[in-house]
Amino acid sequence: MINYHIDKYSKVPLYHQLIENILESIRLGKLKPGDFLPPEEEICQLTGTSRGTVRQAINSLVDKGHVIRERGKGTQIKPPTLNHDLVGDFSFANGIKKIGLVPSTKVLSTEVIPGRNGVTGRLALAKKEMVFKMKRIRCADNEPWLYETTYISEEKFPGIHEFDFEANLLIDILAKEYACVLSKINAFVEPTITDEKYAELLGVKEGIPALVIDRVMYDEAGRPVVYSHAYIRGDRCRYYFNISR
Repeated sequence: MINYHIDKYSKVPLYHQLIENILESIRLGKLKPGDFLPPEEEICQLTGTSRGTVRQAINSLVDKGHVIRERGKGTQIKPPTLNHDLVGDFSFANGIKKIGLVPSTKVLSTEVIPGRNGVTGRLALAKKEMVFKMKRIRCADNEPWLYETTYISEEKFPGIHEFDFEANLLIDILAKEYACVLSKINAFVEPTITDEKYAELLGVKEGIPALVIDRVMYDEAGRPVVYSHAYIRGDRCRYYFNISR
């Protein structure tokens, strides 16, 4: 299943070459989610490398979320996982494209309603200002990964409710139609487990790990534009953030 191309005279470390061999086999579909890697001893024999080299490569693949160790079974290829910058990635769809999957959106409902305190406060709107509300499921290769409710001021972005959000990205609509470029995110993350409602929406079993994320996205002038509340599968998405001083 794996095409081993190990060049012992290369300046590239052997463990890194082995990592690339395995990742290439995953990209080409020769190794699929759920498949197991050969035992470490077998990989050593096939590549002519040491046990330490093989273990270093596998440890790196585990750390990066490509494989998972199953006690008593071996090392298994994980389904694709989205590594999303919590405060820097503005588009779920673009993140999905980066890992080689096809993003899609199922819009469940849209409506224009008077804003409630929890929404108008986050978007710095007047009390009961009209707000566009949208519920949708975001998918990767047609598999549901997250359920999201999004709020945007209808008064500041008139006609926003008329766009097709299954065919267009929200960030693109804001930029092209309203000259609004998003540049900052404030987010709160809370771990949870799926209950009956969200398990049904996402097509998973009850009780699996999940994340609840509340976030507000701001324009270049620092004004809040989009407020969203998302329920995200913990087995498909990992969030990180970078801090600099």
